[in-house]
Amino acid sequence: MTEQPSEGLVNLAEQHQWEAPPHEDLKIPEVYITQLKHEIVVFAEKKPFTFRCSRFDKDPSGLWNFENVIIDSSKRDPQGEVELKRLTYHPKLSLADVPFMVLPASEEELATP
Repeated sequence: MTEQPSEGLVNLAEQHQWEAPPHEDLKIPEVYITQLKHEIVVFAEKKPFTFRCSRFDKDPSGLWNFENVIIDSSKRDPQGEVELKRLTYHPKLSLADVPFMVLPASEEELATP
């Protein structure tokens, strides 16, 4: 679920985190969600994970940079049920020497747990 923030409260240059109990809606200012165009699947050693971003590019050193990143960092119990809904926003995230795959982000499936 998204919400309209009051003017001047959103700063896309700062990291943010939103939390909600499992049976409540997670409220995120709309500007953080509407710009997500790419879903990134990172094939990490222990377990793959995904995040969404608005833009990405590769710099001359080979580092991949992602902008306006939303990561589902929800807490789950041993059965996989959500105990705490949590999303984190990062203005920029970089990956080096890690395989990943890029998919178009579905508008119907927002990055909420």
